[in-house]
Amino acid sequence: MPFVIKQYEVPNSYYNKKIQSFLIEHLKIPISTAQRVLAKGRVFDDDLTRLQNGQKIKTSIVQVVEFEGITKGLKPLFTTTDFAIFDKPSGIMVHPSSRNTQYSLLDEIRYHFGPNANLAHRIDLETSGLVLVTRNKSADMIL
Repeated sequence: MPFVIKQYEVPNSYYNKKIQSFLIEHLKIPISTAQRVLAKGRVFDDDLTRLQNGQKIKTSIVQVVEFEGITKGLKPLFTTTDFAIFDKPSGIMVHPSSRNTQYSLLDEIRYHFGPNANLAHRIDLETSGLVLVTRNKSADMIL
């Protein structure tokens, strides 16, 4: 499953501070990513109670739902510094539709190129064909 829950111990110095401070300063998560995971309800305390933007930490453990790509052996056909091309077979989703999606092309992309890689476009589940992938944020912004 590509979505995993990662647990992080909260140092005493972050107790009663805003959750954003912990995510950004302690976990070194970029501000935009911290805002996105909070907005999507992917940050929880030790009782799996959702933590929201602006909320203060009152727990010793913070849990964050993160996307962790897996591989089933699909490899890019072509790569450059900024882009890659995958040949997506029919029957594979390009990105997960929920936390319960077991596998998608995005798994392979993030497995091979890391968390900043992304799909440049999408094609349907039943469609096979070439998919352009951006390997970094700057290439993603250009497209």
